[in-house]
Amino acid sequence: MTTLDHLKSTAEPELEAYMLIRQISTVLETYHRYDLRSSGLTAPQFAILNLSTPEGVPLTLISHRMQCDNSNLTGIVDRLIGKGLVTRQADPNDRRVTLICLTPAGTELLRSLRPRYHASVKRRMQVLSHTQVHQLHDLLQALYQGLQSSDSVVDPSRNR
Repeated sequence: MTTLDHLKSTAEPELEAYMLIRQISTVLETYHRYDLRSSGLTAPQFAILNLSTPEGVPLTLISHRMQCDNSNLTGIVDRLIGKGLVTRQADPNDRRVTLICLTPAGTELLRSLRPRYHASVKRRMQVLSHTQVHQLHDLLQALYQGLQSSDSVVDPSRNR
């Protein structure tokens, strides 16, 4: 029995599932970066483009969806502006709100990238049946919602 087999046989199911989720996340993130390499975009840049619209999306909404602070996105948005893919504008209804707006170049880039990106994701998910994909989705959604609302989850800011 190898050390890895021993760890698997002694791990609690929750710990083993958690470790698998982390490993899968790492593999998928590697694939994601590889898929985007030819476009000259990083994964966070692609995420911001995907969440943006020509009309504009509040930066706070983008940071919430990406689960990071606005300040973490400032440099990434600046680089997208430099590439001519988005603009930053004040919301005409609330000048405190910053909108991230897709430019025509950003819209065109997404139009060409999305089909290839979606095809590569589908290709990787083909190891599962259609039913398994739906089951996996439902299980991951339940876990995510439980983690968002659980009283048993410790607030990481308390541990400082």
